Amino acid sequence: MRRAESDFPPASPPITLYGEFTQNSNRRGRWAVNLTEKDLVVQRLASAPVGRNKVVLSLRDCVGCRAYREDDKADPSAYFAAYFYPLRKRRWMTSAPSRQRVEQCFRLAALQDPHANLEEAEKWALILLCFLHSVPLRHTDSVLLNSLPHPCRILLFVNPQSGKGQALTLYNSHIQRMLNEAGVIHKLIITERQNHARELVKDVDLSQWDALVIMSGDGLLHEVINGLLERPDWEEAVRTPLGILPGGSGNALAASVHYYSG
Repeated sequence: MRRAESDFPPASPPITLYGEFTQNSNRRGRWAVNLTEKDLVVQRLASAPVGRNKVVLSLRDCVGCRAYREDDKADPSAYFAAYFYPLRKRRWMTSAPSRQRVEQCFRLAALQDPHANLEEAEKWALILLCFLHSVPLRHTDSVLLNSLPHPCRILLFVNPQSGKGQALTLYNSHIQRMLNEAGVIHKLIITERQNHARELVKDVDLSQWDALVIMSGDGLLHEVINGLLERPDWEEAVRTPLGILPGGSGNALAASVHYYSG
């Protein structure tokens, strides 16, 4: 027998967090901000028709967020910032789309109590992180924090000679900021000579790291793999996740990895 619609349990309402804030980059206007399980929707509160001045950012493109206060003790405001890297089409149709950084930073200053403003900003950051990691919102804030995965820890090797000497510049201008925004804890190792990474990987305590990441051409990756294979515990060591960031001149391996992983 087919069940009547009223016999089915009601669907859970979508979880939405709503607030009205100024933006850190423009404090003259006010924005309505909706955070859902899928999107961050930002709408400027103005006389313009609904739909204009509206930005919808998918949480699939969000790498992280943070809540903080500035050093100015006289200012009770707190801030909630979220970082996105959406895929954008380039101007020329023949060019492949690329990811471009979008930061949304909101100023929370509804109360004169700086701690209360910071708590509100932290609530937004916590719920966004729960959405990103599919953590059900059924508990107190402290339980939710403990339910989130621990920050990823990576050992990052950079060959300063790669990419005609541009690898370290790319780390300083792009990679360091991206890792911080994503909440990734990392230790930078700048290789000084040939086989430097190989020697370090042979003796490093791998239990302290979730992955080894190489920012160079193909040669440094070979060094790291050889170092893993020369360890006494090589059978376990070679299971360590490896990553590669394009820091060489050709970057064929990094391009292939990204292509075949979609």
